[in-house]
Amino acid sequence: MRPVIYIANSCHQCGIVKEFVRKSGVDTDIYNVDLQNVVPPMDVFAYPVLFIDSKLVAYGADIISYYENKLIN
Repeated sequence: MRPVIYIANSCHQCGIVKEFVRKSGVDTDIYNVDLQNVVPPMDVFAYPVLFIDSKLVAYGADIISYYENKLIN
């Protein structure tokens, strides 16, 4: 299953993570919970949030760290 990043409006880190994904070519889906009829697989308290196979993997800038580690290794 493809990784999924959920973002929201008025979220500074969401823009940073979205730009990182765009520039790095990471294979992931991005959904905006404020603009699309989607919700994360579980309740979350902050955005952006990364899920893989419906499991929460990382929040915020940790998403970038997660992908940087995957791209390096």
